[in-house]
Amino acid sequence: MNALNPVMRIGPQIIEPHLVKGGLRKPQLREKAQTLLARVGLPASVYSLYPHELSGGMKQRVMIASALIFNPSLLIMDEPTSALDVSVQAQIMNLLKDLKKDGLSLIFITHDIALASDICDQIAVAYAGELAEQGTAEQVLGRPAHPYAQRLLASMPRLQSDKMPVFIPGAPPDLRQVPPGCRFQPRCDEAMPVCAERDPTRISLSTGQQVWCWLYDEAQQSSPDSQTT
Repeated sequence: MNALNPVMRIGPQIIEPHLVKGGLRKPQLREKAQTLLARVGLPASVYSLYPHELSGGMKQRVMIASALIFNPSLLIMDEPTSALDVSVQAQIMNLLKDLKKDGLSLIFITHDIALASDICDQIAVAYAGELAEQGTAEQVLGRPAHPYAQRLLASMPRLQSDKMPVFIPGAPPDLRQVPPGCRFQPRCDEAMPVCAERDPTRISLSTGQQVWCWLYDEAQQSSPDSQTT
């Protein structure tokens, strides 16, 4: 939301990329911008307003409209709902679902597992800048394979369970000095000697997902040196 220039009206900010690129006249751009505003659930009058006249949710919708100005097939979103209250968050999520139905692909980056399960068809779990597990939402959330994915889900409170959440001990590594081998191994209670020596390779599981973990490497499991520490 802070990407909006506070001293410029909304419309010129939305059409600015087209003004730089050229090809369309201002009346055409105004019409296109108002069409995009309508697509994200905002009235055409927003075109002439300043950012301070909009709520947080409206600003977020404006930013989505701005991202759609060149009719992209893919939209990358990093924590698009983190600064919004729950009701506005739900509105933005419904908007994104509508955009999906229209054929727009999304890369939705978030720490909120509930949001990911609500909108994502495929989920990739990353730890310290590297992939740990990837698969469909049902595979990753229903049958997590990587120790980090398992502990990540175990840390969430369950409304219909007496089981207490379990936090992951330790802290994420400093990315300026990452540990050798698997980056999760200093916090993993299933780590083997190889985990601290070599980066894990991608393993395709029979359940469908892909996992980057030595636990699922059959050749490594059969090695006499691969005893769990």
